[in-house]
Amino acid sequence: MGFDTDTSINTSARLNHERFPELSTGPVPIEPYISEEFFARERDAIFRCMWLLAGRMEKIPNKGDYFVKTIEVLNTSIVIVRGQDEKVRAFYNVCRHRGTNIASGAGNCKFFTCKFHGWVYDTQGNIRHVADESQFFDLDKTKLNLHEVNCEVWNDFIFINVDENPRETLAEQLGEIGVQLQDFPFPEMRVAGNWGATLNANWKLFLDAFQEGYHVATVHSGTINEYFTGARNPYCRPSSVRLYKRNRSLSIPFNPEFKIHKSEEFAIRTGESLSQGVAGLTKKVPGVNPKNDEYFSFDVNAIFPNWLLDTSIGFFFIHEFWPIDASTTRWESTMYFPEPANAGALISQNQSIALLRDAFREDIATSEGSQAGIMSGSLKEINFADTEIPCRHLYEVVTKMVNGEW
Repeated sequence: MGFDTDTSINTSARLNHERFPELSTGPVPIEPYISEEFFARERDAIFRCMWLLAGRMEKIPNKGDYFVKTIEVLNTSIVIVRGQDEKVRAFYNVCRHRGTNIASGAGNCKFFTCKFHGWVYDTQGNIRHVADESQFFDLDKTKLNLHEVNCEVWNDFIFINVDENPRETLAEQLGEIGVQLQDFPFPEMRVAGNWGATLNANWKLFLDAFQEGYHVATVHSGTINEYFTGARNPYCRPSSVRLYKRNRSLSIPFNPEFKIHKSEEFAIRTGESLSQGVAGLTKKVPGVNPKNDEYFSFDVNAIFPNWLLDTSIGFFFIHEFWPIDASTTRWESTMYFPEPANAGALISQNQSIALLRDAFREDIATSEGSQAGIMSGSLKEINFADTEIPCRHLYEVVTKMVNGEW
């Protein structure tokens, strides 16, 4: 259950743990953020078993469209393709001859042809041609189709699961957040910005930087700080928090004293910017602001294991955190806005895009510094504040899964 924490912004009470007493309050060890042995257990207990975000349907709007998704933590590459029958499928990007990739990047085709020896597969994954087939011995072509991976689509989000028999359905894994956001207007949005980086930080440590507001006043003092802090909420505490079995969600309030930029004055009625202000109160969008905070800006929806879906009145954005090893993460972020209705809306959107781009760079620099610090040997444990309860929740969920408790 979530809770209305309007008073938590103005009090010293530690209200989050009062609502979620099942979570610990003491320091947590640093091993899960630096240990390669722990990382190997995460790979097997989490990433080999769960539904993972692969992309969005706008990448494959037509028959034969495909893209390749690299998943370093699984040492694999996956091809996502819309077949000639319109069905979306996922396959290991592996030729059944000698293992060479059958595709790269993204594109459109009727057939995938291995660049090594010319074996050919159709977009349904069936083997269609074996070069110089007569030279093989008792070749059973019924066993040579591409190896298919479980693939499901929710609200145009494409998921894959490499477990042959997934422990949960996609709907079960999405849980309450999937229900909450079922009717959010995702189809009305278009890609407005993309960012990415490979950085020297553990995937959980970097994800934590995006699911708490405690750092905003300091890390983002030159970019987005004044949007979210101020006299009412100097430490950017969330206005509400919801913790579920593995997923979590929190609402970030807007600073009502913030003076909007001139560029946003033209578009404030659209609500399509970080400055929600009065505009945010005039729109009702399904799935956002579940506690009806009058100063609502956006929700952070953390969907286990490794991505965030942040939703607001007039935009949403995605963060993906793909572990490479215990201290290296590949990060992808995509921002979505509606088609701008006028020049003012376009200016406002670009203002938000530029601000977030710069804020993300600040998060990268800080997270790499944090990783270096915990690997220095001088730090043995991490202390999470009550307002950092989403970070503690992620830590405890991962630990339980790695230990086989779930």
